[in-house]
Amino acid sequence: MKKVFATALLIAFTSTGSMAAEKVLATVNGKKITESQLNRAIENLPARYQGLKDNPQFRKMVLENMVKEELLYQEAKKEGVDKDPKVKEEIELAKKRIMIQALLRKHIKLPKVKVTEEEAKAFYEKNKHQFVDANGKPVPFKSLKPFIIQSLKQQKEEEAFRKAVEEYVRELQKKGKVQISSK
Repeated sequence: MKKVFATALLIAFTSTGSMAAEKVLATVNGKKITESQLNRAIENLPARYQGLKDNPQFRKMVLENMVKEELLYQEAKKEGVDKDPKVKEEIELAKKRIMIQALLRKHIKLPKVKVTEEEAKAFYEKNKHQFVDANGKPVPFKSLKPFIIQSLKQQKEEEAFRKAVEEYVRELQKKGKVQISSK
């Protein structure tokens, strides 16, 4: 029985080992930059860049930036920049923000928001004076409709997110002990 188990483990390790072999795209002073790291870096870029994720020139540009960033990071470590008290404080603040963002992503589920054509048209009519071309002529609603709908949708999403965060914080305050001193 032990022999069968050992054989099964050996097969499992050798079969997953070949899948785990990462394609190394660059090495900076011994530090490897892998294809999965490049893919994650691209995934973390704003949505407007996601359409370029398979473009070889774009991928090369992102990889080159990763190499530059790694060189600068290594030099900063070598010079002891991370030991500076102000830098330590900034690192802690960044860590705090990242953790808060991760917590909010985990707990805040936003409803899908929609903007109707009527809402977009009402916004257009209310702000018509702002929608003029270089000659001062009004830009037709039809031309601006997608932009207005997207803009209103984004506003609704931001407002829904803000409200959801406020509600979540109120829940946390009820559970926790918060004391604000007045001087």
